[in-house]
Amino acid sequence: MANPAVTTEEYAFIPFLGAHPPVLEVITLASTGAQVDVAAGTVLATVTASSKQVKLAPGASDGSQTPTHILAEDTTVPASGDAVSRGYVHGTVLDRGLTWPGGITAPQKAAAIAALRDAGIYVTLKQPA
Repeated sequence: MANPAVTTEEYAFIPFLGAHPPVLEVITLASTGAQVDVAAGTVLATVTASSKQVKLAPGASDGSQTPTHILAEDTTVPASGDAVSRGYVHGTVLDRGLTWPGGITAPQKAAAIAALRDAGIYVTLKQPA
């Protein structure tokens, strides 16, 4: 049976998408206790205990250290609750348009790119011809 929360669709040019058609999933961005604006293209991870998505945190140990999604649309997460949005779970994305955590090291980024590839999201360094 098909998962109704996962869709493919035609899309206009988005600066971080490659040529491969993406697959989207409805996601829940976890509240941090303060209102946060999260930009499309942000690399996300899933917290194991809640199954909610947060910004990638390479030094964490709660699941948020392993990327699982790329945020598909600008989303405001309110201080008092979570936000429902959409995230890419499969496709090709361009590194130059992704938002990585501040201070991420080259080895951490390489590990994150490998984890995204294992999840079905392929990060490329240049725009396909």
